[in-house]
Amino acid sequence: MTKAASPDLFKQTLRTVGVLVAACVIFVGTLSIAVVAMTSRLFPASQNAELSQPEPSAKKPLSI
Repeated sequence: MTKAASPDLFKQTLRTVGVLVAACVIFVGTLSIAVVAMTSRLFPASQNAELSQPEPSAKKPLSI
């Protein structure tokens, strides 16, 4: 291998790694946004607040 080929290979490798990382970031970001949007439509915030609050008439368990 000559010294002239080494910097070209290094630049090409860095460019390829950058493109692959960017593609993964775009893919995962888009997928995450889509899943969050679908989940928020299926479970609106008002329903989550109602489900997380226990009913006042519910009995609390007694410890011995």
